[in-house]
Amino acid sequence: MPFADVNGAHLYYEQHGHGPDLVFLHGAGGNHLSWWQQIPAFCSRFRCTIYDARGWGRSAGEMGVGRFVLGTDLIALLDHLGVERANIVAQSMGGRAVAGLARLAPARVRSLVLCGTTAGATNDRVRELQDELKETRGDGGLREHALAPGFEAAQPALALLYRQINALNPPRPRGFLGRPPASYRGSMHGPISALGVPVQFVVGEHDLITSPAMILEAQGLIPGARFHEIAGAGHSAYFEHAAEWNGVVGSFLHETAAQKH
Repeated sequence: MPFADVNGAHLYYEQHGHGPDLVFLHGAGGNHLSWWQQIPAFCSRFRCTIYDARGWGRSAGEMGVGRFVLGTDLIALLDHLGVERANIVAQSMGGRAVAGLARLAPARVRSLVLCGTTAGATNDRVRELQDELKETRGDGGLREHALAPGFEAAQPALALLYRQINALNPPRPRGFLGRPPASYRGSMHGPISALGVPVQFVVGEHDLITSPAMILEAQGLIPGARFHEIAGAGHSAYFEHAAEWNGVVGSFLHETAAQKH
């Protein structure tokens, strides 16, 4: 099994296909297996890299170092694999690794697809919307809102598979992915804009973790960024409506491939 011992972590990874590099970053509810509907769709045109973040799936590493290590782990893995520049696709938690990459190694990014995440591009309105979503969700954990209402009844086999993939993840320290303190007023929209690369936001219509309104607000902070809402999907649009998601992301990557940036 391919593992990379980098940055004090033992990271499981896989690479599929040939071509320009395309790196997928999973969310907190998933791991490398989450991308089973994407790899067949993209590996004929790209060298696709999937991996488990430390503390997820088969990967291990000290978790007390905090969530900022997600970015330095990604950079260390790219170094280990000899990936100089890549198209990055980030789902939810994966946006935290994008934030680190944009701050510490901006030249490594060729394009960005941000799904169910602002990657830290925020303002006071985004924070207000986050608070409103928390009220709407009530006391249930985020995991209970990963899929759109009605998805489990309509697609019981896929919903079961989603939960089984999630169940493969070991427990993690409480608060590892918590929001920054209320006093924090920073934003990643400056560093992401400064990348000068194409950016595509994708969000599900019924996302109760990062709502369309929240993602639209983040999109407006990044000049030239695109936005696509997937009807009927929840927070895990890549999993729930893979055909549309793959089409949107595939078209974005095709259109931006010829751009020099």
